Amino acid sequence: MSIQNAGLLPANILTTNQYENQQMKANTEEDALGRNAFLELFTTQLKNQNPLSPMDNEAFVAQLAQFSSLEAMQGVRASIEEMAAESKTEKFLIGSNLLGKTLNLDGRSVRGGAGRVVEATALMPMSADEAVFSVYDAESGQLIYREDFEKIKAGNLPLTWDGKDAHGDEMPDGTYNFSMSASKGDSRFAVPLTTEQNITAVSWDAESQTLKFEIEDGRILDMAAIDRIQI
Repeated sequence: MSIQNAGLLPANILTTNQYENQQMKANTEEDALGRNAFLELFTTQLKNQNPLSPMDNEAFVAQLAQFSSLEAMQGVRASIEEMAAESKTEKFLIGSNLLGKTLNLDGRSVRGGAGRVVEATALMPMSADEAVFSVYDAESGQLIYREDFEKIKAGNLPLTWDGKDAHGDEMPDGTYNFSMSASKGDSRFAVPLTTEQNITAVSWDAESQTLKFEIEDGRILDMAAIDRIQI
């Protein structure tokens, strides 16, 4: 004779069906049961089960398997967290060795103004009859400064902007865009630009699990934005 009516049992005793329903509900909750909570629930269910309708072997084995699965998942999680901590340490050690190193960056976008002098290099792929170096406000697109060159040879051409506009007025601190175009005969072409910046600080981004590099002009860069590091 089995007891199916939960109302005949004390409040702290669960029937097998009630226990299974409780387990299903628990599995759908956002926070998974921990080991201690699982063991407490499991032992309580065993101690208070209906002696006239005890848990069958299949249900018992299923619950043991569930506990084993929980143990395995906790072990995997602990291993992953340990690996993540070791990876962070290794990356920080690598990053610390890069402090003071010089980066070669795309020179089309720079931090300038407020008395800051910005140096760039024009990589002339060929000689040119004339060229124009221009500086624009990154937000408004307004032309701030321009410099004209004539009879340029192929190779590296140094460029300097003192952070002032065409009238000699100092521009505020901000982001500015550099551009250079050159012409030879009837042909006109864009000239690649680069800038050099030193790494001043290294930080850890917990969300992306990557290093961030702060450079001397105040910008913070991802590793993906860096093409070359030199002494």
